[in-house]
Amino acid sequence: ELELIEANNKMKVIDDNLGSIEKEYSATQAKLEKDLKELKAEYEHKLEQLAKDKEEK
Repeated sequence: ELELIEANNKMKVIDDNLGSIEKEYSATQAKLEKDLKELKAEYEHKLEQLAKDKEEK
């Protein structure tokens, strides 16, 4: 019976840790997606500016 209680406690700790990891993963994924979107927009803006500058010359 003591082994069963210890096993249940370990499973609870593992479940809590997994939940924490999943939450952190989701937050990191969202941040990276936002950063990537911003970088892409900045890159496209620079390309447009270069094309415009080239046309003016």
